[in-house]
Amino acid sequence: MSGCRGPIDTDDEVPRVFVWCIGDEEPEVLQYIEHGIEEEGVSWVVQRGYEGDGVNVAHEASTNSSLKIGVSVTYDSRVVVHHKQLPDADPLFDVDEVTPETARKLGSNSARLAKGTPLKPVG
Repeated sequence: MSGCRGPIDTDDEVPRVFVWCIGDEEPEVLQYIEHGIEEEGVSWVVQRGYEGDGVNVAHEASTNSSLKIGVSVTYDSRVVVHHKQLPDADPLFDVDEVTPETARKLGSNSARLAKGTPLKPVG
């Protein structure tokens, strides 16, 4: 499958998990999130430069994703996985200071959520 970084065309019809980075730098754990999504065979896009709380950013990403899945990542390794149909302030996962292993599982779970397959235990 495919992942991309940066803006996507407005006419892009590829269903993707949206991974939004808070701030202008890509957090170290981002690569592990991407590995987890890729292992599940789901497309994703990474975009930087977002501001705000991780939960709000992840929810906004989910509302923009055709797969209804949004992930936010902060520079200090907080990862939030949200689904469009969940209440704004109630994400599926909100984990502080994730390890590479946990980040990979969260990436995998975001893709599994899109596919409708069972989630991996986190933590």
